[in-house]
Amino acid sequence: MDSTISVSKGCFVFKKPNKEINKKKSKSKKQLTTNQPEAELWHTTYIDIWNDVKSKIDDLTGSIYSKFISETVDFLTTSNITTNQYIPTACLLTGVNLPDHESLFGLLATNLEKSQPPVIVATLFSEHFSNVKNAVISMVSQLLNPNDDDSDFDEEMDESLNAVVKRSECTISTLIEWYSHQPTGTRIAILVKDYEMCQQTVLQNFILLLSCYIKEIPIVLAIGIATSISNLHNSLPHHVVTKLKVKMFVSEASVVFLNNIMDQVFLKPDCSFYLGGRILEYVTEVFLYYNFSIKQFIESLKFCLMEHFYLKPLNCICVAHESAQGALFDSLDKKTLEEITKLRSTNYKYKIDNNFKETFLQLIAELKACIDDFHIGLRVLHILVADLPHSPLGTQLREMYSTAMKKHIIDNTLFKTCLQLLKFLSKDDLLAKFDKIIHVFKNIKNNKRAKTAIKLVQSYVKRLEESHLNNLVIVEDKPQEKPKDNLQAISRSQFKRKLIDNVKLEDTRPMTEFEKARSETLDHLTEVILRQFLVPPTTMPLNELLIFDDLPSIRRKIVGEDRAAQYTAFVNPQHYLDCDCCELEFTEQIFKTMPDISIVYKLHLESRFDQINIYDWLQKFISIVGPDQNDDDNDDDIDPVLQSRFVRAVNELQHLGYIRPSKYKADHVQRLTCGSC
Repeated sequence: MDSTISVSKGCFVFKKPNKEINKKKSKSKKQLTTNQPEAELWHTTYIDIWNDVKSKIDDLTGSIYSKFISETVDFLTTSNITTNQYIPTACLLTGVNLPDHESLFGLLATNLEKSQPPVIVATLFSEHFSNVKNAVISMVSQLLNPNDDDSDFDEEMDESLNAVVKRSECTISTLIEWYSHQPTGTRIAILVKDYEMCQQTVLQNFILLLSCYIKEIPIVLAIGIATSISNLHNSLPHHVVTKLKVKMFVSEASVVFLNNIMDQVFLKPDCSFYLGGRILEYVTEVFLYYNFSIKQFIESLKFCLMEHFYLKPLNCICVAHESAQGALFDSLDKKTLEEITKLRSTNYKYKIDNNFKETFLQLIAELKACIDDFHIGLRVLHILVADLPHSPLGTQLREMYSTAMKKHIIDNTLFKTCLQLLKFLSKDDLLAKFDKIIHVFKNIKNNKRAKTAIKLVQSYVKRLEESHLNNLVIVEDKPQEKPKDNLQAISRSQFKRKLIDNVKLEDTRPMTEFEKARSETLDHLTEVILRQFLVPPTTMPLNELLIFDDLPSIRRKIVGEDRAAQYTAFVNPQHYLDCDCCELEFTEQIFKTMPDISIVYKLHLESRFDQINIYDWLQKFISIVGPDQNDDDNDDDIDPVLQSRFVRAVNELQHLGYIRPSKYKADHVQRLTCGSC
């Protein structure tokens, strides 16, 4: 029997099909996809780029988590389990990034199972702590039946080799008997993922129960805490805390993961997927103000990558290697080529002719060179301004990237503020920054601008080192006489400007050699190096093909607007159903072919009061769905089918939070929303 995706799967048992049939089906599915060359280009490009990005993220996550996981595993595997009923307990302070806890505990469980001596792991969640019996059954069931899901449906498996223990038999005595057959030194690790959400009385009794059997079974605990360690001591009484040997382990904050992922994966020129400034700002705001979840942040970037390449062969060609770009370009039809001339960045300047291919490939090469230079300049800018007071441009590379992508950052007023602060730096601090900048340029290969920039920065360093801090320099070009003040009654802005000019003219303090060298080198660095390297790639032709900055297309898809979607579905169901019978001429129309919940919702919008009479509401519903029912004045002749449909729709509205039973009248409901809210 074929499998089903309906709700009946929750009520009826479906046997697992034979593995050979599964293999045949999977092969047939693969053969179907190979016959679609049009769809393969974007899909293979997307898969290749995402696999590369995912491998870098996994390596980075492993390196960040490595110390935290290794220290926790060492404590749980090497801590001395004494006979005085102390349970070694690792308190994992993981922060409020709850969506990432599952992956963190999964990584911890994997490392525990690979450790020596062997550790058998059971993971418990807050729903398991409804009572102590349920917690014990869940724990023992996981320990004794590690492959419970697969063993229930595999008919060919030898039951004598893998005997599944029933839930009714999952007791502590069964666990003790099972543990007697395990290798010497084996430990039992119980991971409690969401400590704050567990019922505290049940958790207390569960800990006391485990402490009673610590002599027979070496048990260790790992408790995930999202707030602080004080929450553990405040929620557990003294006689329970004394049963635990607690050690605290603190995980890195989610923002640290975010900054490392952006700096070392996405904001590097070797990454084939480039984000626009608006997109990066939006996904970062979603991360900082919604969930603090790195997992969901990565999924958002994955969706942006998919949206960028989906059925867009031009974008795929731009990412391809230079040797393959020509052949892929020749495979495009004329309609696809015309899309290039319609891009906003090209400004309708290019026409399809014999030299169009060479022009396209040359523009793509120039765009990639601009992106490489932009990332170099961004690293230099980060070195200069990241540690300035008040951080006018931010402290993180992603913040400067978002600002520099929109407009040339040299012309930004915030950068001018940073430049003024840089001119107050000491000699040692400025030389230290220049040394880091030289190191950045030395790591760049095959870039002529970088080689020229190294020589310039080295000349800056030489001049600063030779300049003296005490020798004064007389400025010859300063005006000899102060002009007459002309502060007559003019506009406020002009009056302010003249005051500033007069203050500058009054400042006759001579500059030292170092101050003059510092000011001139910073100005020269800004105009010659940063202005050339920080040209926004979004100002280059064909930038839409390489840089994804289409914010309106993903805004609602990344963060769904539930109320807006529900209102659209209720008021205009044809928007989602795409049927001809529900097409509206104006919003207030109601058809009997609409879903019942749409009809009931529209009728409830017609009420001018927050109290709605259910009987009147039912009569209006029947007048639309079954108009023949209103011909008879007898109320007892209401069709029970129509009444049940109405009741079901009303219950659905109550479940969604639009109405609730009235506290004042039994035959009324209270409306909880206004209009489209």
